[in-house]
Amino acid sequence: MRPQRIVVALPLEEELLAPMHEWGRKFDFSHVESVHFLHIVKKNITPLEFGLIETPDEETYHDMMPALEKFLREESRKILPADFRGETSFQLTKDFHPEEEVIDILKNRNASLVVVATRGKHGFEGLFHSSFTDYMVKFAPCDVFVVRPEAKAETRPLKKSA
Repeated sequence: MRPQRIVVALPLEEELLAPMHEWGRKFDFSHVESVHFLHIVKKNITPLEFGLIETPDEETYHDMMPALEKFLREESRKILPADFRGETSFQLTKDFHPEEEVIDILKNRNASLVVVATRGKHGFEGLFHSSFTDYMVKFAPCDVFVVRPEAKAETRPLKKSA
């Protein structure tokens, strides 16, 4: 097996991070050459009466950088085993289309695997929700490993036998 180059697209939401930590505890990193942790801040343009406003603006993004860098490093320690000897790198950026930016990064890093989290929205609930994960599955130039949220136990009353 050739050494793998993995890109981990880290979400900020705790309910999506916990399954990522679990994946890291179970994954065999012995054949992994490098792991690149990535977070892309989504830029938005909002039209207002007096013009357009971009969020986050440059100053806000600059102020966010130290906390986000710390976040990436802390999360990498929760995902990677203590004995991982491959290269670990981190990248923060911002873009109007994070999905397309990730595709470019995967190509530039010659990634063999991208790890993404999903919210697990299906059916009507997911109909109007544009999914980063769906985009990765369709367009990533490498294998995609989708980390699913923890299954929630359904509580239904038991049927009584007649």
